[in-house]
Amino acid sequence: MPDLELTRTIAGSAEELGYASVWTNDAPPGDGIASVLAMLGATEKVRVGVGAVPFDRRRVDDVVAQLTAGGVALDRLVLVVGAGFGGTLASTRQVVSDLRAGLGPGPMIGVAALGPKMCRLGGEIADLVLLNWMNPERIVWARGQVGKGLAERRAGLRAAEPELAAYIRLSIGDSAALRIAREASMYRQMPQYARNFEAQGVRSVGIAAVEAEAGPGLVEPYEAVLDEAILRVIATLPSSPNPEMGEAFEALAVVMEAATRFAPAAPPREDATT
Repeated sequence: MPDLELTRTIAGSAEELGYASVWTNDAPPGDGIASVLAMLGATEKVRVGVGAVPFDRRRVDDVVAQLTAGGVALDRLVLVVGAGFGGTLASTRQVVSDLRAGLGPGPMIGVAALGPKMCRLGGEIADLVLLNWMNPERIVWARGQVGKGLAERRAGLRAAEPELAAYIRLSIGDSAALRIAREASMYRQMPQYARNFEAQGVRSVGIAAVEAEAGPGLVEPYEAVLDEAILRVIATLPSSPNPEMGEAFEALAVVMEAATRFAPAAPPREDATT
């Protein structure tokens, strides 16, 4: 999001609700690096992730300079490298190396992976491998591919193997499945994602909880095969810069319902039974 004040508010709320981490993407019109700096400044304990940063359109020197300019401690940062549309295995390997040299040992450096080669590279060099648009069965497959890269894992990394995390699309309410399907259809226009869906034999992946209370149970199969499950809430965003009040509240209601339903330390709900 380009609104950094809202970004700070969301990060602070996530920490208060007991979440382990809060994440942002890096895509226009927002600036993922500016967002994580804002979130780090607004929190004290929660881990802050940005993924994936596409280094086919970002320069490593620029990212390092932006992250280090303000003197913000980066020990809670997870910076995930994305190959983008023009990157390669070799260029991703080089970017990870250059980021570690420029940022030092504080932040975790991750790799975004869909296919077997990038998963194996993550096993070799990454502190975290970030998956996307995968069901639990495909995540198990991806972990196996990451494991194949461990034989070539370099010495001196923070752990013997990388953490495995994944974005999980989630929506709530009567139109939940439609929202996720629309999101998936946009990704299927990109060849790498089209291959990913084809490999799973599906056209969409995610959690559509018509009844909000069913949502946490639907996340459990993902949590069982991941080190970190990252929920990406899909809401119908207003289509105009000056939306009707009802449009804005509909989107906000979906996000807030998800935030409280899934929070580890969520406050008691008014409709909760005792």
